[in-house]
Amino acid sequence: MNPSITAVAPHARIDEVMSTPVLTVEADATLWDAWQLLFVSGLRHLVVLDIDGSSLGVISDRNVLAEIPTTPEHLQARTVRHVIRRLTQLKVLPGDHPSRAAALMIDHSVEAVPVIDEAGRLVGIVSESDLVRWLVP
Repeated sequence: MNPSITAVAPHARIDEVMSTPVLTVEADATLWDAWQLLFVSGLRHLVVLDIDGSSLGVISDRNVLAEIPTTPEHLQARTVRHVIRRLTQLKVLPGDHPSRAAALMIDHSVEAVPVIDEAGRLVGIVSESDLVRWLVP
């Protein structure tokens, strides 16, 4: 944990920082479907769910945009599963300190991580923006 962050808020919790509800996309959805969800919602991240409902990681608008300048047909032919980095180990618990999410983001070069409860259910998402808003109220 980052000592400077924990010194400022030693008892802070992820569930005080995370965003809810979480917008999700199935791994077998097309990139076009993911892009439409991102565009309509105004969000930058979707949690990707496998067939069994478990979190596979997060896809960002940048992941989808990296597939362009191809055509919309190309985005309809490729699935989210084709572009997501399988980062199933990247998750935090609601009671974790926010610095844990920040450390995972730095260590794995990602912009958001899913928040999973003790039963393995998706309960939120923490993004870089959430952490900044928390640090600078």
